[in-house]
Amino acid sequence: MKSINTRICLLGGWAVYHTVNDYFSNKKKRPYLGSRDIDFGIYLKPMMSKSELISTTLFKVLTILESEGFQAEGIRYRKDITYKSKDLNDGKIKEDSFPLYIDIIVNSYPLSYSDIIHQYFFEELLVEIIYSNRQNQVDIPKISNLIFMPIPEILVACKIRAIPGRDTHHKRVKDICDLYSLLFYTAKSFDKTVNELKKYIQSDAVIQLKNTINKEMIEESERKIGEPSGSINTVIGNLFNEFGI
Repeated sequence: MKSINTRICLLGGWAVYHTVNDYFSNKKKRPYLGSRDIDFGIYLKPMMSKSELISTTLFKVLTILESEGFQAEGIRYRKDITYKSKDLNDGKIKEDSFPLYIDIIVNSYPLSYSDIIHQYFFEELLVEIIYSNRQNQVDIPKISNLIFMPIPEILVACKIRAIPGRDTHHKRVKDICDLYSLLFYTAKSFDKTVNELKKYIQSDAVIQLKNTINKEMIEESERKIGEPSGSINTVIGNLFNEFGI
């Protein structure tokens, strides 16, 4: 980030972690769920020339990722991280690896985009709202003075919009854990969070969420973060009630 020298928004699972972990760990005596994926939200102006696009944070981030050995894989960037560990059976040092994914999320694409960058990413209109008002941003000094994340209610809105589009069961389960924790394990009360949430999302998105998740996913989410049976169902049910669905 120092080489980019501009503020950038952390989204996704790690933003949720840094939002809820203090409250979650104080109650549970263990940290909240982490993530192997790192999501960054980057704002692009709708009307942007080619020369302006080359000077954007997005272009700088892509250049750095490629120089660090990340490769485009679909709409993501991937790098296999190698690490060493001791085998518990024979004590020998073994080498293993895991894929680290960087996901880029933009608000929209300017007309000049495809002439300069041939890689497309996730789109989320809320990225513009996050960048447009400093009050929608929460600093994370323990990581970097150049990294910030959205306020909790915008993260909730992002999760609600993301879950119906998830293509795998385990990602939906993790997102349900995140959604619940953002509603239950933050400094803001449930009522205040939901009242603020209504500024950023419409009821049709919440209806899509309700039509996507089921009892099996909710029960698996409860087991995943060690919550009492019925707790996530109650909180998300209250969310639906607040939107009148």
